[in-house]
Amino acid sequence: MRATDLFSLQRGKIDPAQIAPARPPYPSRQSISDAREDTMTNASNALLWTALYFALAFGAIFAVWFAEKMRSNFLGK
Repeated sequence: MRATDLFSLQRGKIDPAQIAPARPPYPSRQSISDAREDTMTNASNALLWTALYFALAFGAIFAVWFAEKMRSNFLGK
């Protein structure tokens, strides 16, 4: 669209050929139920974040334990 076309739209001179047709939010080949299967539900999202935080907490505990073990080996305690 040219700049002159943009200014003509602001003045109220709308050419129907310049307006793009509205597209559905999902591809027309799929049904709505097929589109919903691709998204995560709230429960699965919560389970994923819970597992992630559990894994990060376990990794942090292991890192502190390993660092303490290395420190005690280097200092001979």
